[in-house]
Amino acid sequence: MCGRYTLTCPDQEALIRSLPFDEFSETRIRFRPRYNIAPGQSSPVVYLIRGKPVLADAQWGFKGSGGAMVINARSETAARTALFRDAFRDGRCLVPADGFLEWRKEGRTNQPYLFRRPGGGVFVMAGLWRDGRYVVLTCNAREEVADIHDRMPFVLEGDTGRDWLNEGKLGVPPDLTREPVSPRVNRIDNDDPACIAPLTQSTFDFD
Repeated sequence: MCGRYTLTCPDQEALIRSLPFDEFSETRIRFRPRYNIAPGQSSPVVYLIRGKPVLADAQWGFKGSGGAMVINARSETAARTALFRDAFRDGRCLVPADGFLEWRKEGRTNQPYLFRRPGGGVFVMAGLWRDGRYVVLTCNAREEVADIHDRMPFVLEGDTGRDWLNEGKLGVPPDLTREPVSPRVNRIDNDDPACIAPLTQSTFDFD
């Protein structure tokens, strides 16, 4: 699954330069670096209007049955699931990020791990967009994630982002690195660089 992620570009211009498009037909975001993006919050996404890419803020989570918030969609079944079917056909989007987080119980600690591209930098996650809201597509976890969680966001790089928007094609997620980070990120109201500060081995509690 994907329940938290980061987008720590210093400014809007740096974000735009990192995305796989020469230009956007519209840009409607209020950007600041984010270290702990949580469900229900707003973050930039890219989607197409009349074949042209738009960069706009959207709220993370569709409203499901009974008003429950749904934040992820399984890439294997989204095209035929009632909640996601129309968005899969007409509302595919990209969710810019430079890391995502998963948690593992280690002793008495619910330890967060940050997953990134080797060398860092922005990537995009495949997503679905509808009425100013979005969900993140997930896939079976790669080896570096699988011992923590069996699902992960469907990460795209380079031309695969455009392929997803234009044709609904998903490639193979790239290799990732992982690093244990501060439990400060566990609280959604914390959103600062200390949230993803790396931990040393001596910090762990395995009791």
